[in-house]
Amino acid sequence: MNLNQKCINYLRCLSADMITTANSGHPGVALGATTIMYALFKDHYFYDIKDHNFIARDRLVLSAGHASALYYATAYMFNFGLTEKDLKSFRQINSKTPGHPEYGVTNFVETSTGPLGQGVANAVGMAIGQDMVAKRFNAQKCPVIDNYTYCFVGDGCLMEGVAQEALSLAGTLKLNKLILLYDYNNVTIDGSATLTNSENIAKKFKAMHFNVIRVNNANSYYCVTKAIAKAKRCTQKPSVIIFKTTIGYGTEKAGLNSIHGTPLSVAELNELKLKLNVENPYNLPDDVKNLALKTIQKNSNLIEKWNNMFAIYQTTNPELYRQLLSYMENKTIEVDKLIKNDMLLQSFSGRDANEMILKEFSSKMPRFVGGTADLAPSTKAYIIGGGDYSSKNPRGKNIHFGVREHAMGAICNGLTLYLNSPTFCATFLTFSNYMIPPIRMSALMNLPVMYMFSHDSYKVGEDGPTHQSVEQLSMLRSIPNVNVFRPCDIRELICCYSIALSSKTPSCFILSKQTLQNQYADFKNIVKGGYILSGNKGKVLLLATGSEVELAMQVKKILQTQNIEAVVASFPCVELFEKQTTKYKNDLLSRAPIKVSIEASNDNIWYKYIGKNGLKISVENFGKSAKSTDLDVYFGFTPNIVANKIKKHLKNFE
Repeated sequence: MNLNQKCINYLRCLSADMITTANSGHPGVALGATTIMYALFKDHYFYDIKDHNFIARDRLVLSAGHASALYYATAYMFNFGLTEKDLKSFRQINSKTPGHPEYGVTNFVETSTGPLGQGVANAVGMAIGQDMVAKRFNAQKCPVIDNYTYCFVGDGCLMEGVAQEALSLAGTLKLNKLILLYDYNNVTIDGSATLTNSENIAKKFKAMHFNVIRVNNANSYYCVTKAIAKAKRCTQKPSVIIFKTTIGYGTEKAGLNSIHGTPLSVAELNELKLKLNVENPYNLPDDVKNLALKTIQKNSNLIEKWNNMFAIYQTTNPELYRQLLSYMENKTIEVDKLIKNDMLLQSFSGRDANEMILKEFSSKMPRFVGGTADLAPSTKAYIIGGGDYSSKNPRGKNIHFGVREHAMGAICNGLTLYLNSPTFCATFLTFSNYMIPPIRMSALMNLPVMYMFSHDSYKVGEDGPTHQSVEQLSMLRSIPNVNVFRPCDIRELICCYSIALSSKTPSCFILSKQTLQNQYADFKNIVKGGYILSGNKGKVLLLATGSEVELAMQVKKILQTQNIEAVVASFPCVELFEKQTTKYKNDLLSRAPIKVSIEASNDNIWYKYIGKNGLKISVENFGKSAKSTDLDVYFGFTPNIVANKIKKHLKNFE
């Protein structure tokens, strides 16, 4: 037996042993794709195991995150920092080897994966980031940013629509540093993949402008490593290598769907070890260890070579070097100081105010990029003067994602990870439904992606109920670790920007199409998420967000004419309000005995604040295609209608 095959055998047994020990996991892919992972780590994966943030490192995204046992086992073999104890703690609480790879838990993991297809879009985002930086800063004979993004995918990943959305864009953008390693075993949990998929995969990728390479024997180390090397030589388009594998290779269940997520029994595991001549897979033989050490030394030599090249780059391209350092610097931006004073005195729609703020501060943040789902003229989330990113213009700051909301969010997660900087993406609020998975992944990974959602309510008007949001605010606020901002004017929006840019969590900006009257609030109050805007003590406390703050102000005036004193509180961010002291929150909510929430959504979070005696003014049904002024009456969101509802409610407590 040659040494490469011996290493592969150990990895197969090690992966299977981890899964059996945990009595949980996915042995099918771990046994079938072993040669692919081994060849990648041994011959192609450029990585500094001493510095997990090495700028020029290759990125590996395990989109098929259920292959984690194989991933960890290979990392263990090549000394990436995992111990035998870590492997034996696979899928146990607080271990470095969770069931699916988690960013921030295991040092070398580039992104959290598991929801199939998300990792594909993350990898596309990383490849876009690499393209932007490389073509901006690489110099002749000094390609300092020359890394590849490898993405390990399975049949399930490519069934998900998010993967197809992202790959179509990758082919259009000619991301030649993106290489998909496709574990094509043609088996899913339910059975043969042909139950649901009958297309010609190779032709499908060719139609998306991919370089397509086939490997019919993915158990051949020579064939696998040769194919990856061939993909790296392609300079005009992204590559996919279709590896024909056998799920559960080496077991009696090979090729069957039953091996996908069922651990081998102890007897089956022992039979596999005997068959592959492996006694204790955790105890790597000296020749296997020496091979791994040679690979590590080879990478160390390449890193030293890169360091020498970078030193030459610094000397021969001093201006580019200075620009690169400035580009990579994490600067603190005080957004409020960038905005002209006259703007703070005017009234704008949320989307118009956002467009102006984007223009002012993005010039100070060279890595800040993003785009929309084919809605730039409508959302106005566009960096004026930033240019459009494309294969011909890698310096462009505006990305045209196409009508691909799901992929847009997941790509921005990958971009944020690669650039180590906030990014943004935008669509209508009602279409945030398509983006819940990537927003959730942003929150899980603490990524400061800025999700900008315009057309925030029924006030969209004539486009009708399909475009009028109702339940979206409730859904977004229910995701942990996300700040949901619904500003009532440009001042609140500026403050929300400042919070988002200093945060390590994602933000959702809920932006209006309709004009927002300037409320002239004080920045020091806005940062608390909920604050008293008008009044001190009264009979009624009006809690409102967004355009409904102005409505609350008008209601307050009507009530005053009838000797009912009202206090208005603006709540631009419920999540920030929840982080305030109990004293602050109690003080605000005790300004009046009767609380009334006013928001054009069906979010029930307001019951927490208004209590059993409160009144919730909300939108509980889908809308209509009509003028927004007619819809104000239809939904009961006019000053007089709201004031009358409050007076009627107050009679219950007289």
